[in-house]
Amino acid sequence: MQYGIKAQKKDTRDKLWKKLEAEIQERAADKDRNFILRGSWKKFIRKQGGLKVFQVDGEWVRNNLSAIFGHAGHGYVHEFIPLNEIWVGIRHPAKCVCRNVEKNRKMSQRFSDSAVLHEITERKEMRRGMIFWKAHQVALQKEKEAGLLKDPFSETK
Repeated sequence: MQYGIKAQKKDTRDKLWKKLEAEIQERAADKDRNFILRGSWKKFIRKQGGLKVFQVDGEWVRNNLSAIFGHAGHGYVHEFIPLNEIWVGIRHPAKCVCRNVEKNRKMSQRFSDSAVLHEITERKEMRRGMIFWKAHQVALQKEKEAGLLKDPFSETK
């Protein structure tokens, strides 16, 4: 399902990203289902769409697991996240491009909920075999349609 996307943005990123994303996606089915990261940096918040949603200290994740972890993630993009989990940060990353972010960078509940919807949508599409860039565009469109935020890159309601 394409959620009414008319034209997707062209992926102009370095080809290395596409290669890395494809490898993580391809290897996802071979993940060790018993490998689950735990710690004070990770807190279960709810089940949604058949997945466990965790709030994580994104700064801790970036410092200890992956420098490229942004606002949220799932196991078809990040090799360290179990396939049945969605992770969403507590704060916006220090160098994110979002607008109207509070000084303490804390994510609003609306932004967090929109990010979770994005990750669930993106994960679903990637699980079906869609490449990351296309799945990401579909997820951005789904976020816009849900209307939790006027713009997925702004804290403005």
